[in-house]
Amino acid sequence: MTVSTRPETSEDEPFVRQLVLATVAQELGAALWPDAVRGPLLEIQYSSRRKSIRDSYPGASSAIVSVDGQDAGWLVVAELEDEIRLVEIMIDGGHQRQGIGSGLAKGILARAGKPVRLTVSATNTGALHLYERLGFRRTGGNQVRHYMEYP
Repeated sequence: MTVSTRPETSEDEPFVRQLVLATVAQELGAALWPDAVRGPLLEIQYSSRRKSIRDSYPGASSAIVSVDGQDAGWLVVAELEDEIRLVEIMIDGGHQRQGIGSGLAKGILARAGKPVRLTVSATNTGALHLYERLGFRRTGGNQVRHYMEYP
């Protein structure tokens, strides 16, 4: 399995949209929502997530993760003055639990040279376990989001 990244372009928008919508739908349990509500609410989530990244991390690096040449994920990293912020790491369902996210995170940690911080949904137990295995520690948050740091 060959994992690579490339800068996101405007042509990647449909893939990123589908990936974010699927991820958010899973996190929020949207499969149980009525059809008339699900689509519009997920679109709001998608739009607000993209806007929040642009506004909060204007210099962030946004990349498409490929596995054997097939688009498989999305990675957004911001190098700030006092930290590296792992803003987004999403791997599509068909490629999860294959070590892809772990490998990407380990690569970031290996070259960071300063604390790496992230925010993760409290309901995303898979990601929480991954980050804890990698050595991240919870530094705050609430019942919805956890703030984590790798020193």
